Formats: sequence, C-alpha cells, structure tokens
Amino acid sequence: MQWSIEELIPQRPPFVFVDKVLDFSETEVRTSFEIKEDATLVFDGRLQEAGLIENIAQTAAALEGCNAKSNDCEVKVGFIGSVKQLEIVKSPEVGEVLETQVKILTNAMGVNVAEGIVKSSDVMVAKCVLNIFLKED
Repeated sequence: MQWSIEELIPQRPPFVFVDKVLDFSETEVRTSFEIKEDATLVFDGRLQEAGLIENIAQTAAALEGCNAKSNDCEVKVGFIGSVKQLEIVKSPEVGEVLETQVKILTNAMGVNVAEGIVKSSDVMVAKCVLNIFLKED
C-alpha cells in the first residue's frame, strides 16, 4: 500500500519536509527528502536546524498516517511537546537526499516518545527524541 505524503501528514507545501515513505511497520518508519534550493528553511544552500527537526517530526507524523490508513482510520494530528537529546552533526546541502528513521519508544496517554535519526549517504546528520501529543477526536 502506498499513499501520497499529503494523505499522511497535515503539513502542506511549502512546509513539507518529507517526499515519500520508504517503508514502515507499526512502530517504525523510514522516509526520504531531497533538499531543494527553494525549500523553506534553506539558507545559503543548507537546510537549517529547524528544518531537520521538522523533517523528524513529519516522519513521525507519516508513521501515524501510515498506521491510520492501514487500519482505515482518520489520520490524527500531532503536536511536538518537547525536543530532547538533539544532536546536529551538520547542516545538509541542497541536492542531498535525507533518509530519516523514526521509532516509537513508548506511547502512554496519547503521547508518543519517538527517536529520530536523519542520515545523508548513510552518514548521520542529526538525531533527537521527540515527545508528540496526539490530538484526540
């Protein structure tokens, strides 16, 4: 099953930092994103730190979207509650393709604790742990 990224996440252009889902399971997802010159949060040919965090958050949203679509449910909106253990090794350049993996570590009372790792050419670019609050109906 393959869905467009617009079906999986609430963000819309020009604030989309995920191109497609590469694979997913109930608790993990991998996405890709090619950094384009005209992308939001690209300055001086590099994706800024906020863009890397948003890439991880949107990858987490894509996981929720994939799970919802797989179960014929409505996709829930999530909100970042906190960013912890943030490590940014470098700001990737225009033309690089990021591969981001997010794994849900725990889920309790509508809050996902998710670990995200961003790589470019198999080299880690950034990682963090996000607390994501899921909006209930």
